Amino acid sequence: MEPDLVLEVAIAPDAALTRVSGAINRKRQRVLGILKTQNEYVGHVGEDGFEIWERQQRAVHAFGRVIGQRGGTRIEVSLGLPMRTRALIAVFFGLYFVVAIGIALRPPDTIVSIEELVVAIAGAVLLTLIFAAAARRQRADLRTVIENLFTDLPRI
Repeated sequence: MEPDLVLEVAIAPDAALTRVSGAINRKRQRVLGILKTQNEYVGHVGEDGFEIWERQQRAVHAFGRVIGQRGGTRIEVSLGLPMRTRALIAVFFGLYFVVAIGIALRPPDTIVSIEELVVAIAGAVLLTLIFAAAARRQRADLRTVIENLFTDLPRI
């Protein structure tokens, strides 16, 4: 699978991982100690890679691999949903359809009409569009954060 972002920078692999580690897991300023004024990124850094996500928008994660090469480092980043998030989305939509059919089967009509089915499907489509828009924004934010970590370095 092709990575979503590839950076080739003139820095040692350990230094690249140190940059990533220094940029995550920090509390950002908040208004009145409650409201976030900027995104807070958390995650973990391993020997040859990292995983980052936004603290309150956990759906999309950035999975990065750091590969040493002549003259610097190649950083390959894939943006995607972890397995837990995929399972939760499947459970959410499963419950959505169970509840929609349960509401449609209430007396006095105990059969699902075409109109009720269309409304349930339209609701599912709307939820899918909302989820997709949020995921697109999270992907863009993660991509920007990772690119900004290495903007001051020459490319190789």
